Amino acid sequence: MNTQNTPVHIRLWNRDFWFLAIANLMVAMAASMQMVMACKLAPSSQKAAWAMAAFAIGMLLVGPFVSFLVERYRRNKVCMYALIAMAACLALPALWNEAAHEMVWVRGVTGACFGLAEMVLYSTMVVDTCESYQRTEANYSVAWFGRLALAIGPFLALLLYNKWGSDMVAWTATAMALAAMVLVLAVRCPFRFPDDNRHLLSLDRFILPSAWLLMGLLFIVMAAVGMVLATQMGRMSFFALLMVGFLMAIVAEKYVFVNAELMSEAVSGLILLVFALLILMIRGEQAGVMAPILVGLGAGIVGSRFLLFFIKMSNHCQRGTSQSSFFIAWETGLATGLAMGLGRMEDLAWTLYGHVKQNTEVLAIALVLVAVALAVYVGGAHKWFVKHKNR
Repeated sequence: MNTQNTPVHIRLWNRDFWFLAIANLMVAMAASMQMVMACKLAPSSQKAAWAMAAFAIGMLLVGPFVSFLVERYRRNKVCMYALIAMAACLALPALWNEAAHEMVWVRGVTGACFGLAEMVLYSTMVVDTCESYQRTEANYSVAWFGRLALAIGPFLALLLYNKWGSDMVAWTATAMALAAMVLVLAVRCPFRFPDDNRHLLSLDRFILPSAWLLMGLLFIVMAAVGMVLATQMGRMSFFALLMVGFLMAIVAEKYVFVNAELMSEAVSGLILLVFALLILMIRGEQAGVMAPILVGLGAGIVGSRFLLFFIKMSNHCQRGTSQSSFFIAWETGLATGLAMGLGRMEDLAWTLYGHVKQNTEVLAIALVLVAVALAVYVGGAHKWFVKHKNR
């Protein structure tokens, strides 16, 4: 029933929400574009692997400070300063040639800035700028904008790199981070009185302890996806088809899984990833269009379902923490998988197709990771979730 206490006149897709969604897309694209450049400019695949690991570590190190920062200072300003620092890191390789050879620390600082900006956006700004009954849809939609950036960002980076070189990629990524900053500042963020009792270090708005099993499973799945991306880093067509898979996942959630049994969505997504990895291992360079589409379809379905699982695991006032936990598991898993994949490949293997033995080894490890995640989920993780969920 519509009463005066139900703000039915307020739409979710208003000016502020559009600004936050597009800002999230741009920030994620900028980060994924530097991911490609870390591979292209690193003097060795091992150096590139360390750069990816540093990115994940940077996000984890800044996480415990998020709650203190957003309580002590205005949250849109915290996001703004993080994006300014991120933009400076993105521009550094174009301004200073040695930065390309020092990509490990540059990538680590970028990861810290990216993690801070995104966790403030996910855990606080999105929640604060929409009504309570809209927040699940808001979290779902904003997460999809970030997910699509995983395909759009590398595709754009490779396009710019092939035509104009690495400096153009760096300046474009920098411009995206700054444009996201402008959008964040344009959002009308409500003022919150600071909590004087807030500790400097806190798991609030960072890690949801009750969702530890979900975080572990999502981390494993995204590590496998990251290993796949490590073997395909030089192929524009792969990322174009990955986007097709993501779009198919959106359609599948709307029409295929709308009334499906709760367990079916995650299981289907994991099985699709298994098939994608088998095709890549068997067919190699001749894998065609199906493998990248299945990777996008499987990862999109698993990501969307796990996002809702995280929300259902949270108590009252823990929604923001659940979103940061999802973000951390997704991004650190992806970066760790890239590091693992690149670390087991020969120099420049991500731009060539002749290293069949190395690629097969990486894909075999990824297949084992997905199989383990599927076995754990079916074997008990889903029942654990049903028993411990709070919503």
